[in-house]
This record gives sequence, C-alpha cells and structure tokens, in this order.
Amino acid sequence: MRKPRILITNDDGVNSANIRALAGALAPFGEVFVFAPKREQSGVSQAFTVRKAFAVKEQPVAVGDAGENYRVFSVDGTPADAAKFALGYYAGTTFVTSKNGVDCTNGFDCAKLDVHGKPTFDVCFSGVNVGENSGVSSLYSGTVAGAREAALWGVPAVALSMSLGGESLMGEVLNFAKRIVMERMFESIPLGTFWNVNFPKAVGGAFKGYRATTMALGMFTDHYDRQVADGNELWQLDGEKLWDEAPVESDDYLLHHGYATITPHRIDQTDPESLKVINEMLVGGGEA
Repeated sequence: MRKPRILITNDDGVNSANIRALAGALAPFGEVFVFAPKREQSGVSQAFTVRKAFAVKEQPVAVGDAGENYRVFSVDGTPADAAKFALGYYAGTTFVTSKNGVDCTNGFDCAKLDVHGKPTFDVCFSGVNVGENSGVSSLYSGTVAGAREAALWGVPAVALSMSLGGESLMGEVLNFAKRIVMERMFESIPLGTFWNVNFPKAVGGAFKGYRATTMALGMFTDHYDRQVADGNELWQLDGEKLWDEAPVESDDYLLHHGYATITPHRIDQTDPESLKVINEMLVGGGEA
C-alpha cells in the first residue's frame, strides 16, 4: 500500500526552519512535497497572484537535513499561490490514477482525487507558523489560507501555528502532525472543512493538552503610530488581543491558558439564519 502524499506549505517562507522540520518529521511516513513562498508572506490571507506570471523553482535538500527524502519547491508568490500551484497543476500532472494499466481510482493504492476528479495530495499541512493564528488572526493569516486553499480543492488540511514563546513545544507539534498521518486522522476531516491548530506559550512547561473548541471573535486593539521618513508621513500598525476578554472555552481563551486548540473551519461561509431573514424580506417586498 502506498504512503500518503503530503503537501506542506506556509507563510514564513520556503527557508523557514519550521517548515523543514515538519517536512523531515513527516518524510518517513509519506511522500512529502514542500511548496512554499520564496519570501515571508505573513498576514496576506488568501491573496493570490493574477494577471502576471510567477516562478516556481525546485530547491535541493541539503545533505544532513532530517528526512532528505522530500522535495522542496520555492514559489515566488503567496501561500495561496504555492498551494494552488501544487494542487491545481503539479499533482494533476505528476500523480497517477492507475496501477499497471488497471484503473484503481477507488483503491487505497491509487491517487486521491480532487474536486475536479484529478489526482491530488492525501493531506495538506500549513506551517509550522511562528506566532498564533487563533480567533480573528485566522482571517488574516497566510498560514491558515494555505490550509483553506487545500480544502477548496477537496484535500484534508491542517494549519499548524505556535505562539511566540512556545518554541519548547516544537516536538509536541511535530508529534501531533505525525499522529495525524500515521493514524490517518486526516481522513476524518469532512469535505469542505479544515483544522486550525494552535499551540500555546506554555510558560514554564505548563502545557495542558489539546482541546477542540470554537473560534473567538474578539478584535485586536488596533492603533497606528505616525512616523516621518524622507518627508513622507507613514503609519505603523500595532495592537494586541484582549485575551482575558475572550469567551471561556473559545480558542483564544484556551490558548492563552496553556492548551493547544483545534478549531474546525468551514469553507461555506453562508449564514443560514440571515438567509432565512433575507428570503422573508424578499417575499414581503413582493419578490418571488
């Protein structure tokens, strides 16, 4: 039986030590392909390149890297560009849907198919990001967008982020990713959803374990600092979350209190209650 094909992307860039560590940790358990931005791309959400071309170049994996049996591609674009190229072009032109000339598209040994019926990856990981992406951070995050892009293509996906100050938990993060692959937990991720996973600071080693939870909606306390450079007026964004004001049991709250949070996100952003209200308004206004 073939090993799962694993796509890894991020928004910290293809040369991030974290993405190489993740690739090395997963390489013994699957066919690992890294497609990541050439440069750091934090906070770009799901922006992608259109109306101009971008370069994709394979990079050698240096001798001595943990897990030298993975491939690395640098994409001169955003996290969504990297994931979209890997999913929309590379997989469909590289992976096969038959074995020894026999159609086996529904068999374990054959390629998983995407939403268009083309060969694709079995699972996608995005990260490991430097900094949390819980709550509303997930809406701005390029890391989370990498996982969301995979979900759009019908591929189970997991975004992995580690709070600043939580570097001591890197081993825990890698073991969690390995467990997802080894136990094939990714097969339990429903079509059209993905997991947003965040690891805490764990000050003093106080890691409390894992919690499945909801997304907090508390906004940042944004403010802008005025600067003047070369006669130009510039504005620098700053701000933070009000962690202790997050709803109890939400991802922001639990992350701040030492838990790793797993929040399932949906691609379909339709609000059914509002849809009902709008339909009632249209009927009341004489619309069909």
